[in-house]
Amino acid sequence: MNGFNNKDDLEKALLVGIHGAPELHREEKQRFLGFFRERVIEALSFDQLDRKGLAVMAEALADKRAVELVIHRSARRAAMPLIVEARKKGLDFTIVSDPKFTGEAALVLVADHAVDIPRLLVEKEKSQP
Repeated sequence: MNGFNNKDDLEKALLVGIHGAPELHREEKQRFLGFFRERVIEALSFDQLDRKGLAVMAEALADKRAVELVIHRSARRAAMPLIVEARKKGLDFTIVSDPKFTGEAALVLVADHAVDIPRLLVEKEKSQP
């Protein structure tokens, strides 16, 4: 919906009716299970759901900024130890399933505000040969 702000009210109403309301950084949110990258403390891909990846995420659960563990529906069985650990630490968890999610993220640990995490585990995997 390029040029949305340049449309008159009738055109805007039609576009919203057809395509839905404009959304800020939709592609970014689709890569991180519905959250902005700036709120993500750690993220694991489906390929990283092994002992090493789960250990990294378990360590990240100790971060005081963490408020919620978000789990893709396809990863819930592998994530059970993390769900138990999150509940012990008083963190919420959510299992999500949306066909619009496009990234490799299987698990995402999020804060309720922006955090400065330069590289997530899921991003490090992409940069390795």
